[in-house]
Amino acid sequence: MAGKKTKNVKIEFANTPAEQLRRAWLAGLGAFSLTRKHGGQWFGRFVEEGQGFTARGTQFAREAVADAQAQATGVFSPILLRVEKQFDTYAKVVENRVGRALNRFGIPTKREIEDLSRQVATLTRKLKAAK
Repeated sequence: MAGKKTKNVKIEFANTPAEQLRRAWLAGLGAFSLTRKHGGQWFGRFVEEGQGFTARGTQFAREAVADAQAQATGVFSPILLRVEKQFDTYAKVVENRVGRALNRFGIPTKREIEDLSRQVATLTRKLKAAK
């Protein structure tokens, strides 16, 4: 039996931050779909890679905005502010959706863990005060 032939896939990188974010979101959805098919064996690796990608993407976006602001005149400032707001909005949407996906697997989000830690600290203080 002949082995599978792989297609030469040309990866095209998007020109705009919005398109890059859209493609990253689609890649994440594809990874999530494959994870559901192949079980938990890949999930941990995807989470780690996603965290690294998020950090690198955020750093890249912030550097790009800083560079653009340094070069921009008064005419471009409102545009840059709008881009920053849109980036923050997209980042929140991605964070919420990834959080929901993690929740489906029973994995708590950072915010949930922080809330529980605060509740435990409050209850500990109340217990100490009651003694």
